[in-house]
Amino acid sequence: MAYKHYLRSTRNLYYIEEKPGVRIYYSYVTPVAFLANGVLKVSENRWSVTTGRHLTWIDGGAKKDRLPHDQFKKELEDIKGQQSKQPDILKTVSTVSALFGIISDHQKDKEGKVKFQKRFFEKVPGIQFPEDWDQLPTEEKEKRLKKVTEEGLKKR
Repeated sequence: MAYKHYLRSTRNLYYIEEKPGVRIYYSYVTPVAFLANGVLKVSENRWSVTTGRHLTWIDGGAKKDRLPHDQFKKELEDIKGQQSKQPDILKTVSTVSALFGIISDHQKDKEGKVKFQKRFFEKVPGIQFPEDWDQLPTEEKEKRLKKVTEEGLKKR
């Protein structure tokens, strides 16, 4: 089983030793860099300021050495080999959450529905809930879980 190794105090930047000699760095749940056979390959930033910070922590700010994103993706797929055939966990959990939402929509226990949907998403690597989640109104929890479900169901 692969374990997450956190680079900083943030839980959103980590690496996983995918196989011997291959370390893949993730910003949130997106692979952004990898170290294979002692060579570090980092994607250009196509995401956010925070991910840009994560990239700088990984490569020390060597922006000129970063790969165009399409080239990075190709090289990452080459390194991962057969591992790229793994199932999309977020999509699977989103499907289960959506089906559970359909089945339980007729029930009046919205708090129970939200509680179980949250449990589904807690199992997805990289997804974290805010510390004040329990203080949010049920309607806000439903809204947020619906958005996560919709995102997970998008084609990738």
